[in-house]
Amino acid sequence: MTVEEAIAIIDVALKGGKRLSNIQEQLFRQTWEGKTYSEIAETCGYDSSYIRDVGYRLWQILTKCFGERVTKHNLQVVVRSHAHRFLVNSAENMQAIASPLVALPTPHLEMQTTDINSKRCDWGNAIDTSIFYGRTEELAQVKNWVVSDRCRLLGVFGIGGIGKTAFATKLAEQVQSEFNLIAWRSLRNAPSVESTLSELVSFLTNQAIATLPQDFNSLLLMFIQALKQSRCLIVLDNVESILRSGETSGHYAEGYEGYGELFREVGQVRHQSCVILTSREKPSDVLPPDSSDRMVRSLQLAGLKEEARQMFREELAIAPETRKLIDFYCGNPLALTVVSRSIYSMFDGNVQAFLDQEANVFGDIRNLIDQQYARLSDFEQQVMYWLAIEREPITTDNLRQDIVPMVSKSQILESVISLRWRSLIEKKANSFTQQPVVMEYMTERLVDMAYQAATEREPEFLMSYALVQHRAEDYIRETQIRHILQPLTDRLLAHYGSVDILQRELHSLLETLRDRQTAIGYAQGNIMNLLRASQQDLTKSFCRFPDQVTEHSDLQLLERLLESDRAGGLATWDHRIPWANNPLAQQTSETKTQIRSKNLYYQWTEGSLEQLKQELKQQPKLRKKYYAWLNETEFAAIDADFEAVKITDTLNQPVDARLVFINEVKIVEPPANLATPAERRAQDRKRKQELRANRTKRLG
Repeated sequence: MTVEEAIAIIDVALKGGKRLSNIQEQLFRQTWEGKTYSEIAETCGYDSSYIRDVGYRLWQILTKCFGERVTKHNLQVVVRSHAHRFLVNSAENMQAIASPLVALPTPHLEMQTTDINSKRCDWGNAIDTSIFYGRTEELAQVKNWVVSDRCRLLGVFGIGGIGKTAFATKLAEQVQSEFNLIAWRSLRNAPSVESTLSELVSFLTNQAIATLPQDFNSLLLMFIQALKQSRCLIVLDNVESILRSGETSGHYAEGYEGYGELFREVGQVRHQSCVILTSREKPSDVLPPDSSDRMVRSLQLAGLKEEARQMFREELAIAPETRKLIDFYCGNPLALTVVSRSIYSMFDGNVQAFLDQEANVFGDIRNLIDQQYARLSDFEQQVMYWLAIEREPITTDNLRQDIVPMVSKSQILESVISLRWRSLIEKKANSFTQQPVVMEYMTERLVDMAYQAATEREPEFLMSYALVQHRAEDYIRETQIRHILQPLTDRLLAHYGSVDILQRELHSLLETLRDRQTAIGYAQGNIMNLLRASQQDLTKSFCRFPDQVTEHSDLQLLERLLESDRAGGLATWDHRIPWANNPLAQQTSETKTQIRSKNLYYQWTEGSLEQLKQELKQQPKLRKKYYAWLNETEFAAIDADFEAVKITDTLNQPVDARLVFINEVKIVEPPANLATPAERRAQDRKRKQELRANRTKRLG
C-alpha cells in the first residue's frame, strides 16, 4: 500500500468531510516512510517537541477512528488491516483508492464557510491551532489594528517558544473574512527575496512562476500592485532567519537586504492589504510599539499567565507548585510543554520534586536559548554575563561601571535595546534584568567559561567578570556565592582531586597574572575568592575586600580616601584599584559628579610599576608622573601622589599596597613602537605557546 492510498483511507475514516491538517499530513507521510520525530521536525521546519505533540494528538484521533490503538510504530499494520472495512461498501471511496487525490492543505476549517469563488487561500505550512491557550486581549488588540486601523505592516516578536507562529495563525484565522487573498510563507530556510516574491506574486496574480520576471525591482512592483488591487493578508514566519547574527539585532544578512526594501515599501506605500511578520528579533524597518504610526505596528509577545495552567493535566493544573513553574519559565508555552513531560516521565507528576533538583535549563529549553545566544554580538554576550552576575535589575550606568575595560554609554544603550528586541532581557522601571530561566542559563555558561579559564590557565575571562562583587549588598553577594562561586569551586575540586592541588594551581595562576605587569581586572579577586571557597563553607560569611586594616592609621587613610574630593584609590601591587573618584573615564564629557565612585583598571608601561614599588620602599610618600594606557587606544601622562600602606586581604594576610591621589591626567600620543595592551596580551600568549611547544618537544 502506498502512502497516497493510506491517506485516502484516513480521509474516509475521519468521516464528515474532515481531512488531515497540513502538518498532520506531513507527519503521517514521513512516519509512514519510517522517519523519526526529529527527522520530521528538521524537514518541516518545526521544533521536535511540537512534532511530538502533533503526533500524540493524531494517533489519538486515529485510535478513535479505527477502534484500535494506533502508534507511530504500528501505523502501517493498523491501516492495512482496516482498509477493507472502510472501503468495501463505498464506490466513491474505492475510486479514491484507485486514483487517490491529494487534497490541498486546509488546516483552517473556518475558511470553508466563505464563498470559495471570491477567496483564494494558500496556508503553506501554517501550524494547526485547534489547541490554543489565552491571548484574548492581545488578539483583540491586534485584530483591531488589522481590521479597524487597516495596518499595512505588523510585526509579532518574542523569545523562542513564546508562541509567535501560533498567535499569527490564530490571528489570520480570525480576520480571514476581511481578506480576499491569504498566503502564508515561512522564511525558516532563508529563501532569497526574489524566490519569496515570485511565489507570492504567482499566487496573488494567479500566474505561473515561469512567466514572471526574475529581477527584484519588477517583482516588488508587481507585489505592491497586487496589494493595491485586492485585500491581501500575507504572513511571513521566522523572519529572524534572514537577519545577521553576531551583531546587534535588526541588520539583514548579506544578500538579504532586499527584504528590508520590501518591508519599507509595504509600510510606506498606500494599499489595502496587511503583511504580518513573526520573528525572534525586530528588523530595522519595523517600528517599535510606542511609535505613533498606525500603519506600521509591532507587538512584543509576553508569556502566558494563569491560562498556562490549561497546558497541564488536571492534577498538575490545580497544584499550587505549578504557579512557581509558570513564573520561572515566564509562561513560555514551549518550555512549559517540555517541563510538564519531564515531570510526568521522570518525577511521577511531582512538581515539587522537579523544582527541588534545581536543574531547570535542559533539553529543548537549552537548545532554544543556545540558538538565540549564538546570534548575539560579543558585547551583547558581555552584557548578558553581567546581568546574570548582578542577579537583580540594574541601570545602564551601573552596568557600564561593571564592564572592563570601560565602554561608551552609546555602546551600552545600543546593546540593551538590541537585547530587549531579542526578548532576552526585561525592563523594570529604569533598570534591566533577565527572565529567571535566561539568568540560570547565563549563570551556567559563566561557570563553564570560568572553569575553562582556570583549568586551561587562560585567565582572560576571569579578568573580565567578577564572580562575587564585594560592593554588592549582602543578600546579592550570598546569591553570587551560592550560584556562581561555590559551583565553580566544586567543579575545580573534582577536576584537581584535592584542595592542596587546587590551591597550588590557583597560586600559580596568580603568579602568571603578576608576571603580566598589565591590568588584570577582576582576576585576582576571583582567584582569591576561589582559594577561600576551597577551604570553608562560604554560605556562613563572606568579607568584602579590603575587609580589615592592620592599624588604626590605615583605617584613617581609607576614610581620607573616601571623603576626599580628589580622585584616588587603594591599590595593591597586582594593579587593581578601587577608585573613590575616577578622572580618567571620558574626562572631557563627564562631570565630577558623574565620574565619582567608578572603578578604573589602568595599564602601566613596562617596568614603571616595579620602579614605583622600589621608590616607595625608600620613600613612603612621593609625587610622581607616570604613563599608562587608559584603554586599548588612549594613552595618558598621569601626575599622582603615592603613599605606601599595609592592609589585609580576604585570607587575613598582610598585603603591601599604596594609597593614590590623582593630581592631573593628560591624554598624550604614545611613544613610537610602544605595544598596546592588546598587543602585549598577544605577545604573552605567543610566549606561552612557545614555552608549551618547547616543553612538549623536550618531553617528546
